[in-house]
Amino acid sequence: MTMLVLIFCGLLLGAMLFLGFLLCGTLQALAYLRWRLDQLESTTPSRIGRNGLKPGKKAPDFTLPSACGGEVALSDFVGRKVLVVFTQTGCSPCHDIVPELKALDERDVQVVVVNNGDMESTQKWAEEAQARFPMLVQERFSVSRRYEVFATPFAFLVDEKGLIASQGIVSNKQYLGFVLSGRRAELKKEHVEAEPIKTDGGPVEDSHHHSLSKEVVHAT
Repeated sequence: MTMLVLIFCGLLLGAMLFLGFLLCGTLQALAYLRWRLDQLESTTPSRIGRNGLKPGKKAPDFTLPSACGGEVALSDFVGRKVLVVFTQTGCSPCHDIVPELKALDERDVQVVVVNNGDMESTQKWAEEAQARFPMLVQERFSVSRRYEVFATPFAFLVDEKGLIASQGIVSNKQYLGFVLSGRRAELKKEHVEAEPIKTDGGPVEDSHHHSLSKEVVHAT
């Protein structure tokens, strides 16, 4: 009788572990699907060339002023994995993800933040966040245009050869993990033309960009 009870308990425990494994896998798959959908929402409607450079492409080099003084170039980190994170002053998810970026081991990946904003606000943010990684300032989305993305926070993982390994929205720790693991958030969709908004006489962003921050905020 005791043996039967032990066998039954063993089978029950095995079944529970198996179901737990399936549940974890299902939750992970759902989280990945939501990440892909969040990225789709953050880049739609879009013009051609607004969804981010695809994995396998050469990461465009850039040199930008740093909040800590001097200039920093992507080529300064040749031979290392680099996580290029595009942010914007006033973007709540961008501020929220900084602690997760600080927690990354610099021996595994070098973080480089490219912020769209003025130098003063970027310096204040860098000081408040006590960031150990470079926080650079771009003007008029100059680097964003080259990487073909305006959603924030959006990251590109660049491998040791300077090629884009993965890319995607990084509005929380789990989404950041997807990009770091090399997952891709590519969805087939039609491109919808949108008239760009012009500021100071020059094209800076499309009309959808003004709502990107709100959309990313809801990507939990």
